[in-house]
Amino acid sequence: VGKHDKMGMNMIPLKDLLPDEPKTLTLDLLKTMDANDPQNEKSRGQITLDVVYKPFKLEELASEIGEDSGEVQKAPEGTPEGGGLLVVIIHEAQDVEGKHHTNPYVRILFKGEKRKTK
Repeated sequence: VGKHDKMGMNMIPLKDLLPDEPKTLTLDLLKTMDANDPQNEKSRGQITLDVVYKPFKLEELASEIGEDSGEVQKAPEGTPEGGGLLVVIIHEAQDVEGKHHTNPYVRILFKGEKRKTK
């Protein structure tokens, strides 16, 4: 009983993703996002995931706007023209620090929005 322990973190630079090209990544789990932090030298494990950016096609956008709906929502500021979908698939974590992990999960933070895996 108690609060969850953070096993580690990392960041994916989205600017490195090419549209419609899946990328499999194995990332080291870090204590902090400060590259100079000596705590990051200790191995905390790794996480393996797939990530792909799927931009919306103009013709898809037109077909998804229902005939009943004359309303189009404006995309958040900073969204690339046409927007898109970011797909993240978590495969596994390996060699994570600690002994007992009864309910491990991944928390994804994107532009202030948080999502948590099961």
